[in-house]
Amino acid sequence: MSNKLRLTIVSQEEQLLDQEVDSVTLSTKDGIITLLRDHQPLISKLEFGELDYQVGNQRHTMLLTQGFVNKKPDNQVLVVVDSAFSARELNNEKIKAAVARAKEAYKMSADKQDLLMIEASLKQLFWEVQLANKKK
Repeated sequence: MSNKLRLTIVSQEEQLLDQEVDSVTLSTKDGIITLLRDHQPLISKLEFGELDYQVGNQRHTMLLTQGFVNKKPDNQVLVVVDSAFSARELNNEKIKAAVARAKEAYKMSADKQDLLMIEASLKQLFWEVQLANKKK
């Protein structure tokens, strides 16, 4: 019998993660919680913020926009979100460079698929900047 949680993260577009983890920490409407094996079942609305999960000695972080978490009695943790992104380090230079690349790509392309990719990149950057500002 495993002493782990089964973490599944699903967005509007796809399943983002499905793996066994040691713990999950996330921001709910009632505050930051950490789920471990055999934690009581719960359903809670998620707030914009980070989701951290631990696998062995490695910590992984994702940025979540909004959604909900369902911790089931059988140690399944389902996280359903509008959007989720892998967290990365940001600084003003990276932000300016990303915006400049997006503007240049927008000028050079009329392809709808390219424009959707540019929009997705800018949306991710926007949420990461929001999180960085929230931490200050």
